[in-house]
Amino acid sequence: MTEEHLTILGPPGTGKTQTNSNKVRECIEQGISPDRIACVSFTRKAAQESRERVCRDWGIDEKDLPYFQTLHSMAFRSGGYSTDEVMGKDDLKEIGDAVGIPFGNKKSDVESDFDTLGISKGDFYMSQYHLARSKRLPLKEMHRRLADYSVDYSELKRLVAAYECYKTVRHKIDFTDMIENFIKADAPPNIEALFVDEAQDLSTLQWSMIDVLRQTPRIQVFTGDDDQAIMGFQGADVGAFLRATEKKVVLDQSYRVPRTTWWEAQNIVNRIEGRAPKTWHPRDEEGTVQFHQNIWDVPLHEGEWCIMGRTNRIASYYAQAIREEGWVYSRNGHPSIPTKTYDAIQSWEQWCRGEAITPAKLRNIYTFMSVSEGYARGNGPRSSALLGLDTDALISMSEATDKLGLLIDGSVRWHRALDKIDLDTKNYVLNALKRKDNVRSPRIKVSTIHSMKGGEADNVLVVPDLSYAAHKEYLHNPATEHRVYYVAVTRTKKALHIMLPKTNRSYDL
Repeated sequence: MTEEHLTILGPPGTGKTQTNSNKVRECIEQGISPDRIACVSFTRKAAQESRERVCRDWGIDEKDLPYFQTLHSMAFRSGGYSTDEVMGKDDLKEIGDAVGIPFGNKKSDVESDFDTLGISKGDFYMSQYHLARSKRLPLKEMHRRLADYSVDYSELKRLVAAYECYKTVRHKIDFTDMIENFIKADAPPNIEALFVDEAQDLSTLQWSMIDVLRQTPRIQVFTGDDDQAIMGFQGADVGAFLRATEKKVVLDQSYRVPRTTWWEAQNIVNRIEGRAPKTWHPRDEEGTVQFHQNIWDVPLHEGEWCIMGRTNRIASYYAQAIREEGWVYSRNGHPSIPTKTYDAIQSWEQWCRGEAITPAKLRNIYTFMSVSEGYARGNGPRSSALLGLDTDALISMSEATDKLGLLIDGSVRWHRALDKIDLDTKNYVLNALKRKDNVRSPRIKVSTIHSMKGGEADNVLVVPDLSYAAHKEYLHNPATEHRVYYVAVTRTKKALHIMLPKTNRSYDL
């Protein structure tokens, strides 16, 4: 087999993942065993999708693809670590309590030390430390470059010292340690082909790990798009991506973006200085671009939607606005009507139709019912008997009345029976049911632009308003915001909707 080192530049919707899958197939057809092929991705979701696509398209079992992973998963496996050794949000809280600097927490799809950071002071400080490590810079130099005077350097050093001491004493490691240890070991797996997906998002440190991995493979393919490099806040090194190979191929046909959106995207991307030149074409559909003054002007009544804001605060504002209009939506993968609440409503309706339900469903119903005489359910031995029911049992409403303390019957509608559901939620659910929206899988998603990267929707609403920090960055380094909003508008499959700015801090769409 001939040697091939290739960079695939894939503009939005041009089929980067499918192209990778096709090249994996070519490797297998040319005699490379699947367990000698590495396909590394930036997120857990992307890694899983790559595995599933190859397995589905080419009839390969997942167990035969041991190197279809994120970089951190590969480093974790190579180092022989256990999950108990990995730093998590509870460890950060303990450190924060000890030094008097609070931590919050969050969870994303990206495996990194940024994954456990929220918005508290400790999270903010530690993000600077992890950024320094991702860029392979001394902490003091990173602090100097950021010129962020809200971060007290002496306090930052004290927190970092406590963090590293904690890891040593507790025999803990973080994600960055895994990568650093992999690099130090300099013992790459025995692979013949290396595929790197979304390579524009890799940090300087991760590229050093890639340098170890690429020592042996004859086939090396790097897929990404420098115009969609929006993970700079986590240390992404887009320059390393562009330097990865001399040979570059551009995927020039989008299967997602219609013509009107394409023109809007070109207006944005052409403002980026130093980008890799590339020409790509929209799909053969005109599409539409519309501007709106207010959220209630947006035609949310039909089709799938994605509403994107630059920050979590902006996204949350629009989530609340459409909730007030009665629309069901998902936020960070969670439906706006809590699953347990809706399950309790559905289970009560089942009961009222004469159907029996499982003990698990009954217990969930009971959590939304007031307890004591004269309320929805009683207390005492009959009510407690629910705990001893077999998990496979089925209970009718009459059996619950006779044996389990139920005090009302099917003549009482759910919004009266489930009296612990607050009035606002009840009214919201009633409106949703009248509209016959899919509560389980809402057709409207509300997200930050970064969280929606890699996604798409028929209808996309983009909010151009910026936070103070993002606007400041926009004035000093406009390329960052150009890339962010390029990603935002190119999620569109049919209709692009743009909200007119509410403040004087906004991106110029």
